[in-house]
Amino acid sequence: MDKWEVIRLRCVRDGEPIKRVARELGLAPNTVRKYVHTQTVPQKLTLHRVRRLDRFEAVVDEYLRTTPQITARRIGTLLRERHDAQLQIGERALREYVASRRQRVAPKEAFVRAEYAPGDQAQFDFSPMRVILGGVEQVVQVFAMRLSYSGSVFARASYRQDRPSLFEGLLGGVRFFGGLPLVAIFDNAKTAVTTVLRGRDREENSEFLAFRGALALEVQFAAPRRGNEKGGVEGTMGYVEDNFFRPLPTFASLDALNAALTTFCLAELQRTHATHRESIGERFAREKGLLRPLPAILPKACITEYARINKFAEVTIETNRYSVPTRFAYRDAMVEIHDQHIRIYVDGGCVAEHRRANGKRQMVIDPLHYIDLISHKHRSSTRALAFADERLPRPLIRLRDRLLEEHGPTATKTWMAVLRLALESSLEALAHATEIALARGTLDPQAIALLLRQKADASTRIDITRSTPARYAQVIDLTAYRIDALVECAS
Repeated sequence: MDKWEVIRLRCVRDGEPIKRVARELGLAPNTVRKYVHTQTVPQKLTLHRVRRLDRFEAVVDEYLRTTPQITARRIGTLLRERHDAQLQIGERALREYVASRRQRVAPKEAFVRAEYAPGDQAQFDFSPMRVILGGVEQVVQVFAMRLSYSGSVFARASYRQDRPSLFEGLLGGVRFFGGLPLVAIFDNAKTAVTTVLRGRDREENSEFLAFRGALALEVQFAAPRRGNEKGGVEGTMGYVEDNFFRPLPTFASLDALNAALTTFCLAELQRTHATHRESIGERFAREKGLLRPLPAILPKACITEYARINKFAEVTIETNRYSVPTRFAYRDAMVEIHDQHIRIYVDGGCVAEHRRANGKRQMVIDPLHYIDLISHKHRSSTRALAFADERLPRPLIRLRDRLLEEHGPTATKTWMAVLRLALESSLEALAHATEIALARGTLDPQAIALLLRQKADASTRIDITRSTPARYAQVIDLTAYRIDALVECAS
């Protein structure tokens, strides 16, 4: 190309002799003469090199036409099995040949750029992301919802990708945007779709149908294996991963992660829209007023199941066991399964609420549920599962050990008398009072009860003159348990 340009300049523009230019450039005069008389740019002569797979061209093309997703490695295996067992071809050469034939036989589909009106459409989906929570690296499922006109995004993380997390994400998204779009686009995930029918028809599961019906949100589903139909949220997932989850972020809890994601989404309103060259916040301000208002009563972001409470006062949900107060054993219960917690109802009243277990075959036990029963069977308290695995605060365990050491057979009855005090306050308050009592050298349930009452009402001064029960050898000076003295001792 450089010599061709020099020839055109010197011979055509400046009129220099062809022989002189040919001699100085080291070319034949006929070559220089040819480039002087033609304006066509010289092309590099490429010879077609015969490749080992050229004889299988028709076979490879047929595989690509009938099975577009077939891999180059699989094609190589089929060629050896069905056509030439002695075929020797490197993996790189095989991949390059199949790629060249794929481009001719099954070229990639072109896309149509879409234009959206304000409030017209939203897209939502899930994607797994890695994060460090509480010092442990794990995978969370990130739900993202994006308004197609403005590009405003809401994101939320969950431990799982199921219907409660989907409902919680949708509810959080429409609250974040302050309204509903005309239509929302989703994938054909099992969280929403039971069966993919012909065309665009879908059989939705009853929980998802009821939830979006209560929300008055129309949902359309993308065609199978057509991620481009919700390309906006697909691209958003990649953007969130690149700009929030890289490098690997660290948070104390899932709640802290979601708070940071909300802050990130708010900050994105200042970013310039990639296509329209104005801020996302400016476009969202125009769109927000055209979103449909939210219903006066929003649906619960949960699914409902019915279960039987067993003889151990436990309900089994998703292979995990959750406790209820023992007086409800053998009863039927309704269970609300939320993304992060569950609620258990008996006869229309909520009798228990627990954090939702993340794994399988786990036990979520509240010791308070078993205190009434174990008070009548106090000898079982040292082996009761409800009090094992550090479910009770350490001061209460130290109290039990001291009672067993000093009072033997009556120790468990006395210990249960102390635990019953938690039914009127909390395990945390009881543990604090017990720790102060142990520091003052007493194991008396009445002294611990006094500490609890004084903590509940710091202005109360109670003068108790009655003596310690006879089974205790020591004499308790209750004046040592004034609030000012307790605070000084605790500090």
